Amino acid sequence: MRIDVQTHHMPEAYVKALASRTDYPRFEKEGDGWAALGTPQARLPMGEGILDLSAKLEEMDACRIDVALLSVNIPGPDLAADPKDADELARIGNDGIAEAISPHPDRFRGFASLGFGDIDGTCKELERCVDDLGFVGLQVFAYVGGRRPLDDPAFGPVWAILAARGIPLVLHPGPSPSGPVYGDYWLGPLVGFLFDESLAALRLILSGIMDRQPDLKVLLPHGGAVLPLLMGRIDRLTASHPGGSEIPRPPSHYFERIYTDAVAHSGAALDLALREMGPDRMMFATDAPWVPAKSHVDLVEGLDLSPADAEKVWSGTAKKFFGI
Repeated sequence: MRIDVQTHHMPEAYVKALASRTDYPRFEKEGDGWAALGTPQARLPMGEGILDLSAKLEEMDACRIDVALLSVNIPGPDLAADPKDADELARIGNDGIAEAISPHPDRFRGFASLGFGDIDGTCKELERCVDDLGFVGLQVFAYVGGRRPLDDPAFGPVWAILAARGIPLVLHPGPSPSGPVYGDYWLGPLVGFLFDESLAALRLILSGIMDRQPDLKVLLPHGGAVLPLLMGRIDRLTASHPGGSEIPRPPSHYFERIYTDAVAHSGAALDLALREMGPDRMMFATDAPWVPAKSHVDLVEGLDLSPADAEKVWSGTAKKFFGI
């Protein structure tokens, strides 16, 4: 069995809602398709695969992917400046993901997205997504609204709900305070995204959130971003220069609770992530449609894994982590 834990879909109702906006986030027509605008520096073309579920199913079948966990992608609803707009866009996106799953319950499961406008309303929307829509995770961008880090105390009730319910927090890069710098040479998608999501995970660790919420489950995608490479350095420097962190154990202790996916883009990077994190914390993913699914299938198939470890990476770890 193969479970893809990172693949994206923009529901039709969400596209229409963003296309009707003049402020960010919004969609604009681009030729025969759409361009998604999250910020002045964040413009992404929306290919057929992110809009058309039939195309996604065809790709899944060609790659023998049994189940895909769907999430919206950039731009997220939290980018809306008006809190009411952000929360309403989140509701539209979540209903759209649920509608996409409904005809194919054996092929798709969903991640929630939140607007983080009104925190009480945000918590209620999260509970609706879990209790009524049956979603198995919450996707949150590295900076809420492109500017607020995840250790902002205002978000504490959200992490508490996830920990209490056993619902994973799925990190994903998106617009960030470094947007003006990332605008040059497309530096954000090339490398900046990996730093942003690594910083988001470190903020969850160093702020004490993961210490206070021992049941919080976190997925840091893209082969663990840069943390498998840097965790030794992080442990050493926090020991000698704690920088205000009051966590009682080394950061690596909490990093051992963080899982990842196989979207590493090279065999060497994926091998490093596996050696540092192990198959019990690694899950297959494609990041489709931004990347052809087959490219990541080929990378995982090219690994020298035992049958038991291969089963974990393809589906076993995901089944346990998401409870599916």
